[in-house]
Amino acid sequence: MTPVTFTESTPATLATTAASTPRRPTTERLQFPDACRGLILLTLRAGSIHQFPPKRACRFLLVAGVGAIALELVVCAALLFLLLASASAADFLSNDVEARRSSRVPSPVELAPPFSLRQQGSNWWLRTPDGLPFFSLGVCCVTQGLAREKFDPENPGYAAWHHYADGRAWADATCRRLRDWRLTTIGAWSDHQTLRQSPEMALWLMPVLHIGSTAGAPWWDMWDPKIIARMDAVAREQILAVRDDPRLIGYYTDNEMGWWNATLFKMTLEHAPTSGQRKRLIRLLRETYDNDWKKLQADFEPENADSWSALQRRGMLYMRSGGDGLKVMRRFLGLLADRYYQLSRDIIRKYDRRALIFGDRYQSFYYPEVARAAGRYMDAMSSNLNAHWNDGTFLRCYLDTLHALTGKPILVSEIYMAASDNRSGNKNTHGGFPVVATQTERAEGLRHTLHALLRLPYVIGADWFQYTDEPTHGRDDGENFNFGLVDIHNRPYEEITGVFAALDAIRRKAEPAAPRLDASQGIPPAPPDPLANFEPTRALKHWDRERGFVEPSSEFPLADLYVCWSPQTLYLGLYALDIIEDAYYRDRNVPKADRPVWTVHATGGPPVRARLGIGREPLVNDPAVRVHNLSGVNLNVRNIAVIELPAQRLGKDALKPGDEIELSVTYSAHCQAYRVEWKGRFTLRN
Repeated sequence: MTPVTFTESTPATLATTAASTPRRPTTERLQFPDACRGLILLTLRAGSIHQFPPKRACRFLLVAGVGAIALELVVCAALLFLLLASASAADFLSNDVEARRSSRVPSPVELAPPFSLRQQGSNWWLRTPDGLPFFSLGVCCVTQGLAREKFDPENPGYAAWHHYADGRAWADATCRRLRDWRLTTIGAWSDHQTLRQSPEMALWLMPVLHIGSTAGAPWWDMWDPKIIARMDAVAREQILAVRDDPRLIGYYTDNEMGWWNATLFKMTLEHAPTSGQRKRLIRLLRETYDNDWKKLQADFEPENADSWSALQRRGMLYMRSGGDGLKVMRRFLGLLADRYYQLSRDIIRKYDRRALIFGDRYQSFYYPEVARAAGRYMDAMSSNLNAHWNDGTFLRCYLDTLHALTGKPILVSEIYMAASDNRSGNKNTHGGFPVVATQTERAEGLRHTLHALLRLPYVIGADWFQYTDEPTHGRDDGENFNFGLVDIHNRPYEEITGVFAALDAIRRKAEPAAPRLDASQGIPPAPPDPLANFEPTRALKHWDRERGFVEPSSEFPLADLYVCWSPQTLYLGLYALDIIEDAYYRDRNVPKADRPVWTVHATGGPPVRARLGIGREPLVNDPAVRVHNLSGVNLNVRNIAVIELPAQRLGKDALKPGDEIELSVTYSAHCQAYRVEWKGRFTLRN
């Protein structure tokens, strides 16, 4: 038998290698770019985006043994009296103990071995301190819900005090439930402190630190010692509370920051002239344009600046249509991402050399420049996954490309699905998430997602969002979805929990994955109505997206292409992820020249060229060709389109099985930020 070769990584080796080379929970929902900018400024000025639990004071325990010497009892009693009588003394001692502890990172000799990452063949695995491989199945927001003083009978939500005598009883029951459902991990925004005190707690831990967003990074100057000190303080407070817990897998650095390129560029130019971040942007611009102001003006429209010296002090730049300004802005985005991930890694490693670092939980989209930077410093990548269709399936390119860009395993930090038929009264209307009719369909969607993730060798875990349904009429930001494993009345959705309980994740992941089908084996027939339900999470859902998938010929694709046929028509379906902000432009209007372009050459016929995106009707070079498009700007990053090519355009009276079709297709994203190509000769099949 051929021996298995392992590639093993621990935090220490990964950190060395990188050096050498509640949702508050907001999700896709609160990150609208320019509105996001206002929210960022407002909350940062208030001092913190996220609230964190206060430090736990040191506890002192006096144990008197039978037969102890009387003098020892007197001394101990006196010490206890003095400590209890003096709050300031207790604070002093607590701070002193914590300060001494934080200045010394435990060595592997003092603590149990950490969790690690292992590659076995093509499969990546998490490995427990005992050396056992496992697939992390977690759940977010495992909390006691609404406190008594916050409970609103007109908008009821989950409240543990309705069902349990105290927090301990809730924690015991909840831990037993999660174990019975074969979940392994307590994820982000959970009541870790209460859960950790339960004797039933036999699950792993993965908290989110919000190390950047709380301090204003990457929006404020990441070279400012005050910002760095704030990041350090945020990390220190949370890491010291959990770092010695043997159940700790690792940390998420942040959640769904968006990395909005236009907003970051604009906010950096609004920094004071002394800002290290702003200085680096000006330096990049000077180097790119050879210190030639006219060259810069070819790509940007300056405002309140008419020279380099003026821009050094103040001024704004807006992207000029048809230029290459976006490429420069993406280079700056990569520079900021590199700084953020390096700072985050170094600060975390200052207080914990052992735990794994999983990044900032991408918002179901990412910039390639940001992902590449993360790969240099993170142990593994994390991304939330808003299923692209409401059957729980998702684009092939999304996780494949994230892994290819970073070379790291991926933990999917959120999956979810909602049903209209639910016991909490959730209407599922405030947000763009997958919704089905029944709990049975919801469970089937979850099953599809889990099975698809387990088929990907680089995926090491997935967290369900969330433990309970949201309040009947929505949480504070309006989000009102049936996301729970349990309803607001504490009753489990057995259809959902049953999927987890029945899943043998380790066995399924270890099984050899069958090769995926695609259009190289033949183009499948079209469904009766290829354009039925042409709306988000449902468009293209009923196509044969396995056999109709066209393998891209370009590297790092951020779009999928599907094809099917009927006797009258060849249908091509495009699903691209394209982040377009109106804040790039002075008038907040995306011009025609900068819109994404989809070009199709088929069997020698004239090319079809369609300008897509930005929520407007597609513009097609041939009015005889029908093109359908769903798109938007800012938060709406999904660009879905269908082209109908009549048989006559392909030189046929009618299409039939056995016909061969030659295709050459390209998608050029907004301002040609990236390009995806597909090429090949395909045969029509039954």
